[in-house]
Amino acid sequence: MKHGDRIAAIFFLVLSLFVCGHAVQIGIGSLQEPGPGLLVFGAGAGIGLLALWLLIHSLISKQSRCDGAAEGSPLGKGRFLLLCLSLFLFALAAPRLGFLISTFLFATFLFRLVQPEPWWRSLLTAALITAGDYLLFVLWLGLSLPQGILPW
Repeated sequence: MKHGDRIAAIFFLVLSLFVCGHAVQIGIGSLQEPGPGLLVFGAGAGIGLLALWLLIHSLISKQSRCDGAAEGSPLGKGRFLLLCLSLFLFALAAPRLGFLISTFLFATFLFRLVQPEPWWRSLLTAALITAGDYLLFVLWLGLSLPQGILPW
């Protein structure tokens, strides 16, 4: 698995350099006066940092990573299909239920799907992520998110 991680990391490093280069050409501006390429640059830099971490981790790791399910196994495919279905349902539910409710339900489902832990931990983590998203997008950035069935 380490070989596949290295190939993926190199691919995403090259992709991030490409994205960051084009973002600079567009113009990133500054944090006080953001340009149209600032968000693209941030996304490219984030992808690059994660890819660099994966590359370093795959080079220094002595054991191959084990996901608990062999590649190509029905369990692995089933989880992937559930993830895709949950993303689709999240996109449908957000305008109807609202961002807060749909994000909480989506995050709870993902925590139970990816790393089954006790319910209280999944619910608490999902609530913290939902609250953090609300603080970031609504209070700090001033964006309006779908209200759905909640009055606020």
